[in-house]
Amino acid sequence: MNASILRSTLILGLTSFIATFALSHIKAITYPVIQKQERQKQENALALVLPGYTIGEERTAAVGGANFTYWTGQKAGGNTIAKAYAFIAEKPGYSGAIRTMVGVDEKGTVLGISIIRQSETPGLGARVLEAASRNTFFQVVTGRAHETGEEPSPWFQEQFRGVNAAAKIAILKKGDWNEAMRDELLQKNGVSAITGATITTKAVKDSIEVGMATLRMALEEHAKAQEAAGK
Repeated sequence: MNASILRSTLILGLTSFIATFALSHIKAITYPVIQKQERQKQENALALVLPGYTIGEERTAAVGGANFTYWTGQKAGGNTIAKAYAFIAEKPGYSGAIRTMVGVDEKGTVLGISIIRQSETPGLGARVLEAASRNTFFQVVTGRAHETGEEPSPWFQEQFRGVNAAAKIAILKKGDWNEAMRDELLQKNGVSAITGATITTKAVKDSIEVGMATLRMALEEHAKAQEAAGK
């Protein structure tokens, strides 16, 4: 009896050791690959949210007891150089954290957003990634739909372009956003909620507002540091 128990214990221990050893090695092999994919995703997102800008340095500032990372961007225009910034905004959604890369100009106007991580409910909150067709319903039903060769932007993300992130962003229930709604929503500094996914919409909106406020504090700290250094 004792021998049987000892044998079972040894087998269980050996199995656990082998499993742990294998998992640690798998992690060691896959971690660099995952990190590379994350960096590539981040670079792609930066290009999307700061269109036409040359991406500059990555800065990290301690704001409110936490590290805040942001990027600078520049674009020449005549005799002036336009500045822009990008940061990662994150808030809990319905099913998990939603991480968004956000690009803004010096006034806080959103140049673009790109949701880089989400685990929302398919058909509801996950529609933050849903790309709207550029064809009308008539073109589709009559067989006249055509491809432009360009990958359409997710409509939920596209509607944030032009919104003032430094002010309160309104959430309106207008249905799925389309280009014809842009002016009306921008006049109210608002976005249209995803039907049945108000929590998701609010999470993205709130994260952008908080991120913008944090960016301003980080820029102020950077300016003070530059001034103190005599630059």
